[in-house]
Amino acid sequence: MNNSEIASEYILRTNRTLKEAKMAFDDGDLLYTAIRLYESVENMSKALLSLYGIYSKSSSGNAVSLEYLKRDKDLDEKTKEVISKLQEIEAKLFPSTVVDESSLKTPSVVIRHKEAEIIMNEITSLFDKINVIFDEFHN
Repeated sequence: MNNSEIASEYILRTNRTLKEAKMAFDDGDLLYTAIRLYESVENMSKALLSLYGIYSKSSSGNAVSLEYLKRDKDLDEKTKEVISKLQEIEAKLFPSTVVDESSLKTPSVVIRHKEAEIIMNEITSLFDKINVIFDEFHN
């Protein structure tokens, strides 16, 4: 697989995880919504990294790799803005994915409904931008 094919696979995975996040949100499962949104951010990060030939099998390497990519002097401002927004959302979502309150109360409330809705809209918008970046990369 070349870089473009790998990036394309991560874009496809993002599409799936976003759909699952929306279904979980509609069902009122905010924990699963947060987890799937976080996975969407990870997949979008990996799509960008793969597209530019920077990829680590370690999911913990995404933040460092994205920062490295963002500092590339040849990278356009639109892509740098998308990277910054991905980093910002990842920092917001990460605590929601590791704190499981289900043992404390039912149902679990690790993220508020409105916050989940706002983040989902932001991620959906970023996904659209990443699709544009992917298309422009190939033109």
